[in-house]
Amino acid sequence: MAITVKWFGLGLQYLVDQPADMEGVTVKLALATSSFSPNIDTTDFRDDFTANELSNASGYTTGGVTLSSVLWSYDSASDQVRLDFDDPSWTFSASRQWRYGIVYIDTGGADSTDPTIAYLDWGTTQDVSTAYTLTIDPAGLLYLDVT
Repeated sequence: MAITVKWFGLGLQYLVDQPADMEGVTVKLALATSSFSPNIDTTDFRDDFTANELSNASGYTTGGVTLSSVLWSYDSASDQVRLDFDDPSWTFSASRQWRYGIVYIDTGGADSTDPTIAYLDWGTTQDVSTAYTLTIDPAGLLYLDVT
């Protein structure tokens, strides 16, 4: 199963506009149903997907998981800026169904202030009722070519 990963345009703009060290922010991954329609041009904050996020039950916590070891790095061999983090996981105690994962910055404020950075598309609805770990490529989840 191939997962497609794309930047949200406004989220990428948010990252470029920030003068702060982005390694010090809380980055999360939330899961959303197939009813969510990601739009790389208009999805800008968490409130754009909360109506389609999985409910707080059976091993999923609304808001998603906090990503650990978040690293924004530059790889001079490939001329890429990369986003990487440890493999997130959930332990579901009953069937949970999702199609999308949304990476966003948790500002600690309202959902309308949490910028969406990127999304993952599994291509079809996933139905999992046990432990689930998303394995992130060793090179990172996302990158930008600088050449």
